[in-house]
Amino acid sequence: MIKGYRHLDSKSIKKIMFHEKLKAFLKKTFKWWTITLGIFLLFAVWLISFYLTLDKFETPGKKEITGQIANFKTTSNQDDTANLNELSKKELERESKKEQVISDSAKEKEYEFNSDFYDFSNWNKSCATELLVVNSKNKLPAEFKAETKNCRGKEVSAILADDLEKMICDAKKEGISLWISSGYRNIDLQTRLFKRQIDREKSKEVITDEEAETRAAKVVAKPYTSEHNTGLAIDFNGVSSNFYKTKEYKWLMDHADKYGFIERYQEKWKSKTGVIYEPWHFRYVGKKHAPLIKQTGLCLEDYVKINLVENKSEEDLL
Repeated sequence: MIKGYRHLDSKSIKKIMFHEKLKAFLKKTFKWWTITLGIFLLFAVWLISFYLTLDKFETPGKKEITGQIANFKTTSNQDDTANLNELSKKELERESKKEQVISDSAKEKEYEFNSDFYDFSNWNKSCATELLVVNSKNKLPAEFKAETKNCRGKEVSAILADDLEKMICDAKKEGISLWISSGYRNIDLQTRLFKRQIDREKSKEVITDEEAETRAAKVVAKPYTSEHNTGLAIDFNGVSSNFYKTKEYKWLMDHADKYGFIERYQEKWKSKTGVIYEPWHFRYVGKKHAPLIKQTGLCLEDYVKINLVENKSEEDLL
């Protein structure tokens, strides 16, 4: 018998022992629950304090950036706002990347049009859309209106949309992945990109407006002088100066002409096109002329001048 409980029977003793153990368990449990609740309350107080004071710890330049955003919203005109809405963030980043790649390449070697440069202004007024010759010396006719169609999320000339879609699908069947980085670019956007490049040139050093515009033109085409304004130009698979090393580029060089596309800016043509080597840039000229241009090895300027303008008729090529 347990001391102090000798006068009780065994059943009563068991009952008392059960209550004693239960009391000890509850006391121990209450102690741990109190500690746990205390820790939780302390953490909650810290978390609330941290949240309330978070705004006081601004990252370097936060106020500056906020001010710039507010200022941009206040000063941007309606055209810029419209252009920003037209481009996604990825598109803007891609254009900036392209400008940088072109800028780096342009620094390596200066280039100018050759002395026998040809004026295509009259030709551009009456030729078929796919045979337009647009460069820094030959502006797109002011009355030109591009008819576009969506192809895989990008606006392109309606003339080439079906051929482009078929080319991408056929390439995929052969294990080649082609995607459109850039297609049609309207004049308002082209103007904005060109002005932005002018500002960049001015920020590098003190130069005149004329010099800044000249330098900017080597990186970004002036409005009405970019093939992207026609919707006939397609940039493939991002902007990379190493694109010519890829299997996608090789496939395009072997097959693009069958779908009406040519590589527009080769290294050997810089003096005639006025554009640095852009292996990612392909131009639609139609399935009739693309194989002929590839066969002759001429740039578009020489091909149109020699075979179309001077011969006065496209029928001479049949």
